[in-house]
Amino acid sequence: MARKKTPTVRVNVKASLSRRLREIRQELFGEHGGPELARRLGLPARTWYNYETGVTVPAEVLLSFIEHTGANPAYLLSGDGPRYSRTDDGRLVADMSPVELIRRGLEKLERTPRLPSLDDRLDATCENFETVRVVALADLCDPSLDFSGGEERVLTYPQWLPNPSRTIAARLDDDSMAPILPSGSIVAIDRSVTQPRALQGKIVAACVEGQPMIRWLDLSGRHLILRPNQPGGAFPLVPVDLDRADSSVLLGRVVWAWSRFGEE
Repeated sequence: MARKKTPTVRVNVKASLSRRLREIRQELFGEHGGPELARRLGLPARTWYNYETGVTVPAEVLLSFIEHTGANPAYLLSGDGPRYSRTDDGRLVADMSPVELIRRGLEKLERTPRLPSLDDRLDATCENFETVRVVALADLCDPSLDFSGGEERVLTYPQWLPNPSRTIAARLDDDSMAPILPSGSIVAIDRSVTQPRALQGKIVAACVEGQPMIRWLDLSGRHLILRPNQPGGAFPLVPVDLDRADSSVLLGRVVWAWSRFGEE
């Protein structure tokens, strides 16, 4: 089926509108002022230039253009009447001096509700996340560790934290869990889970004889084995008698981690 052609009259109306938009833009913003006008209208510059070449202009864009330029709607649509609407005192916008235009813009700005500040936007964003305190790995063995204090915190998705109020993050200071958790990584530890059998095969935080560590946990007979990711001389396996594996030894399960890329 042949494609239906756009009526010539309609094409001419669109072309005339585009030409008048371009003329007003050039008069108010200069020959190369398209990007600035597009910014004020909240559009990509390419989109605005498309409108100047005949692409159909949405009604909301046309209304915004009239508001920002003071263009006369009748002139835009038909070419009749003055190019610009008149101000409250009867003058044409185009006849106003730069100082008067600036004053008029400032008065309008004062009447405009305040835009949210960066802090407001950050607060709104943070409402969708959980914040977790970050401590040094050595602090994990402290039984009085405060989950809510401290200055360094990280944001994470709530669904990643089964028990946010009992979760704390620690920064690794060795490569015992590399390459999955290289030195400098941050791990979030759910301190509500400390039962050995519930942690079998998981990455855990533990404190053995005052030494904090992040390790895999394996059960073997009457012992649990705290295993580095790549066992070796620098990071040996650490066996712990199950009878001693209370909450002072097993500190919790690692439920989330952030790892930085290593430097070459």
